[in-house]
Amino acid sequence: MKRSRSAVAADPHERIVAAAAQVFASSGFEGARIDEIAERAGINKAMLYYHVGDKERLYSAVLLESIERALSLLRAAAATAGSPSEKLQAVLDTLAAFGTSNPEFIPLIMREVASGGRNLPDEMFVRMGAVFRVVGDVLAEGVEQGVFRPTDPLLTHVTLVGALMYLLATEPVRQRVARAAGLPVADHNPAHLARHVGNLFLHGLEAAPAASRKTVTRKRREGSR
Repeated sequence: MKRSRSAVAADPHERIVAAAAQVFASSGFEGARIDEIAERAGINKAMLYYHVGDKERLYSAVLLESIERALSLLRAAAATAGSPSEKLQAVLDTLAAFGTSNPEFIPLIMREVASGGRNLPDEMFVRMGAVFRVVGDVLAEGVEQGVFRPTDPLLTHVTLVGALMYLLATEPVRQRVARAAGLPVADHNPAHLARHVGNLFLHGLEAAPAASRKTVTRKRREGSR
């Protein structure tokens, strides 16, 4: 089986985790076979167990190392952006870029979402909570500055991230739906999808300007007379 140049060049641990990510993404946890992972990594099973461990440890390594990379990138994006709106868009841009450069991560997570997180290790929930805090802190900053209206931070996080991940994952299906509906088949790259989601949600999160709020309040009072 042909292996990528990067997989061949990487150290044994990296080769094993990269191969495992491919197999888990295509076959799921239950369907993945250690033999196939070892073959893709160009290593025997004994060495695979030595460097990483059994199937459960392999799965944990794939997920945890991926989300640690994402978390580092998200924290950096939020720290270097300016306003809360810019920070939120930077987070979405980073997630889109990460999903593209780590193509196995989204199908892995979507499988787990569909199964209720049946195979997720406890440490994964801790890392997912840390990702949530990045978005939650941006939302809280926006509310504090009066540019975002108060909203449920966890629901907003899941809606933002879920919408972007779903758009990235469903590109082949979207293309076929567009053709069936007689719509133009657009080439929506990840950056475009991130901007699309950001545009929709930022308008929904934005607090109404003071003048607009006064106008709405006055109209309501006039209507109640």
